[in-house]
Amino acid sequence: MPFVLAEFANVEEKLPLYVCCVGSHEQKRLDRPKGYPAHQLFLCRSGAGIFRLPGHEDQTLGAGMALILPAGTPHFYSPSHPREGWELGFAAFDGQAAPAVLETMRPFVLRAFSADNFGELWRQLEGLWQLVGLGGEGAYWEASRRMYGLALAVLEGRADSKRPMRAAPAAPAGDAGNPALRTAVRLMHTHFHERLLVPNIARAAGYSIQHFNRLFVRHYGMPPQQYLLQLRMRRAIQLFAENPGIPVGEVARQLGMDVTYFIRMFKRTYGRTPKQHAKEGLAARS
Repeated sequence: MPFVLAEFANVEEKLPLYVCCVGSHEQKRLDRPKGYPAHQLFLCRSGAGIFRLPGHEDQTLGAGMALILPAGTPHFYSPSHPREGWELGFAAFDGQAAPAVLETMRPFVLRAFSADNFGELWRQLEGLWQLVGLGGEGAYWEASRRMYGLALAVLEGRADSKRPMRAAPAAPAGDAGNPALRTAVRLMHTHFHERLLVPNIARAAGYSIQHFNRLFVRHYGMPPQQYLLQLRMRRAIQLFAENPGIPVGEVARQLGMDVTYFIRMFKRTYGRTPKQHAKEGLAARS
C-alpha cells in the first residue's frame, strides 16, 4: 500500500470523520518535533521499531502491534535494527467526531499494544487504502464509515480476552486469505515502477493468467492491470507534488511507463495532461 493522500475538495466540511492519508511502507527514521496535524493509527506488520514520545516511555512497536497517536503529539520513530525491514501501516483521521472516536480508544492511546485481531485490522486498512485511492466524493463518505469501523475493530480486538472466541469464517479462494494472491499484490506494490506484465505477476503467484484475473477481480473489484495503473497514477501525483518542475518524461521513467502511454493514461484518469497538472501545481505554490 503506497502512501495515499486523501484529496477531499472540501468534502471534509461535510464529513464528521474523514481520512487524511492511509498506506504502508518500509518505515525509515522520521522525526516530527511538532507532531502530525491529524490523529494517527499505526499497525506493524513485520519487524520492530521504537517510538519516542516526549514525557512518555519509549514504545517498541513490533509485528502484530498497534499504536495510536493524537494530533499534535511530538514524536520520533526509527527501526530497531536499520538493516532489517520495519513494515508500518498507518491511517490518519480528523473531523468534528474525531475527538470522540479518540476518546473511546483512550486506554490504548500513546502506548503500543498487541492486537489480537491484527489480521482483520490490516485487511480493513487495505480496504480503506483501496477506497481512498479510487477517489470521488462517494468514496470518501464510505471511507468515513470504514474509518469508524476500523476504530471499532481496534476496540473489539482489545475487549475482554476471556470472552468466548467465535470461529473465523473460512476465507474463500482468491481473497485476502490467499497467500499467493497477497504475494502478487505485494509484488505490484513493490515493483509498480518497473515494467511489470500481468502474465509475469500471475506466474509469480503460481496461477494461469485467466485464473489470476478471475481471483483478482473477485477480491479487488477490478482487473490487475487497472489496479497497477491506479498505483502508478497515484504515484505520479505524488512525484509532481514532491518535485516541482520535474519533467513529464522523468515521471514516466520512474513509473516504468512509456511517455506517450503515461500521458494518455494520466489524462484518462484525471481529465488533464501531466503537463497541465504540473503547471497548476506550480501556479498554486506561487
